[in-house]
Amino acid sequence: MKSFVGIFACSAGFGLLIAIVYWWVAREETIGTALLGVMTTALIFAAIYAIIGERNAHLDGDAPDLTNADTAGEDLGVFTTASPYPILTAVGAGLGLCGLIWSALLGAAGFTIVILCLWRMGAESARA
Repeated sequence: MKSFVGIFACSAGFGLLIAIVYWWVAREETIGTALLGVMTTALIFAAIYAIIGERNAHLDGDAPDLTNADTAGEDLGVFTTASPYPILTAVGAGLGLCGLIWSALLGAAGFTIVILCLWRMGAESARA
């Protein structure tokens, strides 16, 4: 988890730096700065979730004295490979973002698909 937090915190710092530089260079173009800010916020959210939500996780990968061979076979969790919802979530997100450009109805439909897919993925993971 320490590696996870470090990677996401460094990526958030990089995103913030790029957002500031982008804002400084392209003052007339605010959408790019906003999207870089959203990216930074999402990375910070992921790092904070790892710190707060997974603080009791004792992962073998964080132990400095273990090698890759020692950690082989570690249980990483339950993954549903037959679920259609991850790809449907991506399609819904794509439609929602295209809706920001072309049509509010398309955007609403896309974000509705994302919410429904996330709800169903949560129900699937609760059964596993």
